[in-house]
Amino acid sequence: MIEIIESFVDDAGVRAWIAVGLLLVGSLLSLGAGVGIVRFPDPLVRLHAMAKPQVLGLALALAAIVVAVWTWTAFWVVLPIMVFQLFLVPVSTHMIARAGLRADDYRHEDLLVDDTES
Repeated sequence: MIEIIESFVDDAGVRAWIAVGLLLVGSLLSLGAGVGIVRFPDPLVRLHAMAKPQVLGLALALAAIVVAVWTWTAFWVVLPIMVFQLFLVPVSTHMIARAGLRADDYRHEDLLVDDTES
């Protein structure tokens, strides 16, 4: 019993538990994003499910990798992945919204204001 407590208290054990927690929360957020993409009715509503929890889920999963490995090399490998993700997600959501509007694949009655109509 004392070995278990000592293994949890040492630095690597605490980092492992933190990494598992980050990975679990990140996985749940990514799963929620996937369910939202499949379940929501039109592309404009899917944007929220695609962008918000997916990026945070990926960030937490990448943070779990850095915490588990705990080296500067892991940090510098993970950092560009997160930067590219933060730059590309707004572009991809914008493109999906424009494609949905151009294809008239959204519910007009759900929009409060449609700035694309002139």
